[in-house]
Amino acid sequence: MMILPAIDLMDGKVVRLRQGAFQSRQVYEIDPAQVAARFCEAGAERLHVVDLDGARAGRPVNTAALKAIAAVGVPFEVGGGLRRLADVAGVLELGASFAVVGTAAVSRLELVREACARFPGRVVCGIDARGGEVAIAGWEEGTGLAAREVARRVKEAGVALIEYTDVSRDGMLSGVDAKGAARLGLEAGVDVVASGGVASLEDVRACRAASLFGVIIGKALYERRIDLAEAIRIGKE
Repeated sequence: MMILPAIDLMDGKVVRLRQGAFQSRQVYEIDPAQVAARFCEAGAERLHVVDLDGARAGRPVNTAALKAIAAVGVPFEVGGGLRRLADVAGVLELGASFAVVGTAAVSRLELVREACARFPGRVVCGIDARGGEVAIAGWEEGTGLAAREVARRVKEAGVALIEYTDVSRDGMLSGVDAKGAARLGLEAGVDVVASGGVASLEDVRACRAASLFGVIIGKALYERRIDLAEAIRIGKE
C-alpha cells in the first residue's frame, strides 16, 4: 500500500485546513520544496500536492511552488483548479507525474475523458464528500451526487484510481474512513486511496487491512503524530 504525504499550498506556503474551511488555515512551513525533500528522505515514493488557491480560482495558482517541488525529484501528483485540458497539461509539464481532477469529474466529464485519452495512466480523480454528498470548488459547493455515482462515471471515462476524502474528517485527526473508501472501490470497481482524518499508525493499518491502494497523510505528519518512515514500512508489509 502506498503512503502519500500531503502538501497543501496557499500563498506559496504549506498549510492545513480543518474540514476544508479556508478561514481555518494553519501555516506549517514556508518552503514547500524543503518539505518535499524531507518526505523524500523518509522514503516517500509519491507526494500528494493540492493547490488550494487554485481550487478556489478554478485554475492553477501556486505554479512557482510546484516548480520548486518538481526540482526535488520525487514523483508527485497535483490537484486543485484543473478544470481545463490546458491546466492538466500545464501541471504535468511543470513536472507533476499525475494530475488530480475533482470539480471536472462532476461538471465536465468530457474533460476527464479527453485528459485520460491524452495522458493515459496519469489522471486521478479526487472525490470529496460531506455527508455522502460530493463537494466541489474547494469543497465550498455541494452537488447532490453520491460518491459512488461519480466514481462510476469517471471509471467509464478512463480513470483507474480514485482518491476519496471524507471532508468532515479532514484536518480533524478523527480517524480515517477506511471502510467507506474500500466500499467505494468495490461499488465502482476501481482502486481507491483514502484521505481525511488520519491520526495514527492504526489508521494506516486499517487502510492496509481494507486492501486500499494507498492513504494520504497530512496534519498528523506536520504535528508529528505519525513517523513517515514507519508508516511507509507498515504500508509495505
